[in-house]
Amino acid sequence: MARWRLLEPDADMVSELAREADVDLLCARVLANRGVAPGAASDFLCPSLAAIGMPDEDEWNVAAARVAKAIEGRERIGVFGDYDTDGITSAAVLFLALSHYTDNITVGLPTRQTGYGLLEPYVRDLFAEGVDLLITADCGISNRSEVALANELGMEVIVTDHHIPPEDPPDTAVAVLDPKLWDPEDPLAGVGVAWKFAWAVVRRLGDAEGRKRLGRLLDLVSVGTVVDIAPLVGDNRALARMGLKHINRGLAAGGARPGIQALVKVAGVRGDLDEDDLGWRLGPRINSIGRIKNPRPALDLLLTDDRREAFRIASLLNQLNAERQRRTRFAVERAMAEVDPEQDFKVVVTEETGGLAGLIAGRVAGAMGRPAAILTRRADDSYGGSARAGDTDVDLYGALYAVRHLMGEWGGHRRAAGLSVNPGNFDAFVAGVNEAVRAQSIEKPEIFVPAIEVDAEIPLASVSNGLLDWHEKLAPFGSGNYRPIFSTEGLRIAGSRKIWEGMNLLDLGGGIKAKMAGEPEELPSGPFDAAYTVARSRYSGQAELEIVDWKVG
Repeated sequence: MARWRLLEPDADMVSELAREADVDLLCARVLANRGVAPGAASDFLCPSLAAIGMPDEDEWNVAAARVAKAIEGRERIGVFGDYDTDGITSAAVLFLALSHYTDNITVGLPTRQTGYGLLEPYVRDLFAEGVDLLITADCGISNRSEVALANELGMEVIVTDHHIPPEDPPDTAVAVLDPKLWDPEDPLAGVGVAWKFAWAVVRRLGDAEGRKRLGRLLDLVSVGTVVDIAPLVGDNRALARMGLKHINRGLAAGGARPGIQALVKVAGVRGDLDEDDLGWRLGPRINSIGRIKNPRPALDLLLTDDRREAFRIASLLNQLNAERQRRTRFAVERAMAEVDPEQDFKVVVTEETGGLAGLIAGRVAGAMGRPAAILTRRADDSYGGSARAGDTDVDLYGALYAVRHLMGEWGGHRRAAGLSVNPGNFDAFVAGVNEAVRAQSIEKPEIFVPAIEVDAEIPLASVSNGLLDWHEKLAPFGSGNYRPIFSTEGLRIAGSRKIWEGMNLLDLGGGIKAKMAGEPEELPSGPFDAAYTVARSRYSGQAELEIVDWKVG
């Protein structure tokens, strides 16, 4: 059972927030818990594109000037992305934005079979296509030597990325657009960087209508941002919120992007989309093909204007997602059987898992309460795969950084990473990452089982549609802006029914319903205290709880 920690914001700040934002004290308390200052409350509750930071650093201007020169000189531009949803949407945004100004442009993606990032084979392929100016999307920050190779072949390179920069980022590129170079805490996803770069190009070209066209790309920005689990704060919050609005307006009017509309249909989503639909329904289908084979159809889905073609591709992705789910279940079972109970960083070597390593690592980390890496052994005795932090507070990037001398290509962030271990270094790698994680746990003892942070203790009567009116303004929820958690004491179950395997719908009296995971016989039989989130039921339209933890009252 997890520990609960009641957040206690400054009372004066809560009062000031309530006054300035014209919200009730409970809403003000939740805002204060998220670090929202009184002067920023209105922008947080009603984010708009006007609040997004303009790409003003010199690097943006240098890069935009080079793209303008390429357009004017009819040079061939090549956009190169990644095989995950962030990389695919990043490539789509840049391709669509620049295609308005030139038809001498191509776009490509890596494959998991060859590897992630701007690797040498991709550089040579782009050179063979006659590319003069290469623009990366959601990759490139760790490809110093490959950027140099592109230069040797006669191509110039602009890097757009959001991953944590290595000690030696590319130094021969025209510009390196990774906001973490000038602000390590910048939350932008790769697609957010791509969109901002497109904005810089539009400004450089003096296109008065360009900003309006960029607004029509926000559907892709919101999908990439949410699916990449980028923190939904600052510019990301505005981009994701406005993108979701754009998608839902388009779906209601029948004018949504054909690829998005087709994904919604095959995924069986009804009503307005929210961030959970992007993260759990659309995103996995876009990701599915890149985990198994060449991801190009997923990119084509987002680029096509043909609704029949979009539905054909979306149906293919839907089938591949079902296959991915089946393969993942079996692979997780095999990996769990190989877990070493003594490790604090679970390192499991499996048979070939294709592009499923990250998913398996996430499941293992979630089940074991420890970060996990799923690796496969290669022919040259090196190991490659993915790592995930799971529900822990372990700084995954920090743990891997401690053993960087044992690895080849690697990169990522606090929650997720891709890595390769050099031949002969496997045992030292396992020992080193475990030592690094244990050092973090000594410094922060609750790192493996973070407490459930409760925003407020409230009576059940406070859960109403009135609460939902302001609660929904806090969305989209996700990393960096988690759905508020409330707690209530002395609850009783008036009735219950099983709604699907492992999930029950409870009647708590007073018209309040709640979802609770577990088997029916495991439900509390007497009074209990619960920590829960609140959402509007898609079926009844009323407030409904989802219990995240409970204890006997």
